Amino acid sequence: MSESTKNVAADPSELELANLRTELDGIDDRLLEQVRARIEVCTRIAQVKRRHAIPMMQPRRVGAVHEHARAYALDHDISPQFLRELYDLLIAETCRVEDLIIDKPPDPS
Repeated sequence: MSESTKNVAADPSELELANLRTELDGIDDRLLEQVRARIEVCTRIAQVKRRHAIPMMQPRRVGAVHEHARAYALDHDISPQFLRELYDLLIAETCRVEDLIIDKPPDPS
């Protein structure tokens, strides 16, 4: 048994923390998977925008996403500013990805 394992086994608070951290790691894995899935859907949205010559930036949609996050924050005792900043990052990344798809040169075939 390693020294760190002995310490966890000997100290109930360390075991409790280790269990909670394992739970948190699982949540983080699901969060990262959801971010990946969100970006994947945005790539499909970009393909539709490209096919139909729809501008990448849709300010009303961005506003709706922010409002949804704000309402969620207020309903769940989370900082609206935190979720605003989080969504600013998510939206910036999806806009970057959409731009790459929309601005891609046409396939010559």
